[in-house]
Amino acid sequence: MQQRFLNGIRYIPTLPNILAKILALLNDPRSSARQLEEIITYDQALSTKVLTIANSAYYGFRHEILTVRRAVVALGYEEIRNICLGASLMGFLHPSTFRDGQQAELLWLHSLAVAEGARLLAEAVSQDMEPEVAFTAGLIHDLGKVILAAFFPEEIDAVLELMESQNLSFRQAETALGVEHTAVGQALCQKWDLPPQLVEAVGKHHELSSELEFPRLTAAVHVADFLARQAVMGHSINPDPPQVQVAALPLLDADEEALESWQRQLSSRREAVIALWQTLLQE
Repeated sequence: MQQRFLNGIRYIPTLPNILAKILALLNDPRSSARQLEEIITYDQALSTKVLTIANSAYYGFRHEILTVRRAVVALGYEEIRNICLGASLMGFLHPSTFRDGQQAELLWLHSLAVAEGARLLAEAVSQDMEPEVAFTAGLIHDLGKVILAAFFPEEIDAVLELMESQNLSFRQAETALGVEHTAVGQALCQKWDLPPQLVEAVGKHHELSSELEFPRLTAAVHVADFLARQAVMGHSINPDPPQVQVAALPLLDADEEALESWQRQLSSRREAVIALWQTLLQE
């Protein structure tokens, strides 16, 4: 990636205090539900968002959840942490601040669909992958694209123009211009001091290999990205037809039948994911 983008990342606006605290929890194995509850409780906007989402169609509880403490008990620490992360990230990088707000909205919907897909895969294939970690990895897997669309939209235009003029794939055009979204996302994750498995999933979900440190999680994100694009849930900006890399299914001990089953499962969650997306977008 060209040095100018690494330099540019340094000048991304300072993280809101609430988002910095939530990201710190991701990297602290000693973090607790009590700490998260305290963070939420003292932020009125986040408290409201958490309760709204906890009572949304995405979860479908029969009884209304009226307090943050009850939400944490009902949904669990990791789930509430992911809600807070999603709400804070989408608030910090809200589509209304982008040159192309609709593109940003669809990119966030794609990210939520990949998060949902990655969680489904983690639940289905392995006990060595935590579903909520997979959800987080899916949520931020295209963070580089979000950053490019927010702060360097002309570079997105240049990639798409080069694709068309030279008949290149999206990834080939990114590489030719030195603006790989995976490298941008990985650099930002490192800047934010995120856990190594998340850094790898963001940076390597298009470069699968058994030599990776966390190959199964990264493969789950890659396959979930394919499933979300196949289901046309949001838009990843990449106009190329979605494909699954040859290495992906073996890394997950899965086959084409499993892939088709996951596709059906994710598609069945469409309305719930869209409802969550709409709630998170509300300012």
